[in-house]
Amino acid sequence: MAFEAVITTGNNHAAIWVRDLEGLERFYADVVGLKILSQRRNAAPNPDATFFTGIQLLRAPADRDTTVKGVFDHVGVNVGNMDEIIAHLARHGVSLIGAINQVSPTTRTCFFADPEGNRVELIERK
Repeated sequence: MAFEAVITTGNNHAAIWVRDLEGLERFYADVVGLKILSQRRNAAPNPDATFFTGIQLLRAPADRDTTVKGVFDHVGVNVGNMDEIIAHLARHGVSLIGAINQVSPTTRTCFFADPEGNRVELIERK
C-alpha cells in the first residue's frame, strides 16, 4: 500500500505578496465577499498579513517585485499527521525549510519546497 498523507480539510490558504495591503483587504472583503479571519501587524520578522478563508495577503517588502504574474509565496494545507508526513518526505530526500514552528499551544507549522521550488506549508492543529 502506498503512503497517504492525512489531509484534514483540504487546502488551507495560498499566500500572495501585495504592495497595497489595506487596499486589497478592502477588495477581498468588499468586492469578493471574503471574511477577514485575522490580521497580523508589526510582528517582525514576519510581514504584516491579512488572513481570509483560503487566502493570505502579505505586505511585500520594498525590494520584492509583485508585478510578476504567477508568483506566490506558498500553499498551506491542513494535516492531521505532520510527523509522519515529515518522515515520509525525508525518506524521499525532501528537507524542511527551517524548523517546525509551534505557532500556538495547539498549532504547528512547517515548510518544504516542491521540485520546482514552490513552498508548501503543513498546518497541524490538535
